[in-house]
Amino acid sequence: MAVTKAALTEVDIQSLKNKKKNNSKMRITISLISTLSLLMVYLIVGFDTSNSFFRFFAGAVILINSALILKSLIDTNYDNDLSEKQKYVGTVKVKKKEYWYDNEDNSEIFMINFDEWRIGNKSFKEEIWNTINEGDEFYVEQATNSGFLIKLEKDNVDFKAGLAR
Repeated sequence: MAVTKAALTEVDIQSLKNKKKNNSKMRITISLISTLSLLMVYLIVGFDTSNSFFRFFAGAVILINSALILKSLIDTNYDNDLSEKQKYVGTVKVKKKEYWYDNEDNSEIFMINFDEWRIGNKSFKEEIWNTINEGDEFYVEQATNSGFLIKLEKDNVDFKAGLAR
């Protein structure tokens, strides 16, 4: 199973741009909502910034916005993909299927480990995970820097929609 580098197509480039744009829109929306919530709390406490609830809420908003700024720095990988215009293309094999149950939040994780480190491990929805067997081969196209998955197919069936998250 070999994964090699290839050039991004125009469709791939547009998909990457859309993903980056959607990430930015989501961050801006979360930032606006948190800031507007802080403003509402400020009005509710009667313009009293010494109020402990206001200070707690202001700290939470600062943490949220700081995390959003850090997350936007990670998006530089999308910029690198768009400038380099490279992707990994090839066939990978399912090396191992794993299932975990998390008692803390009562969630299930259905993981597929591929034999290619660049593709990594992917988490699937249960119904899709059940259709995948160890040793199955998938055709993969993935952006080199961001890891953005462009294609994940087996027997001309798209499995990208079955990914969790």
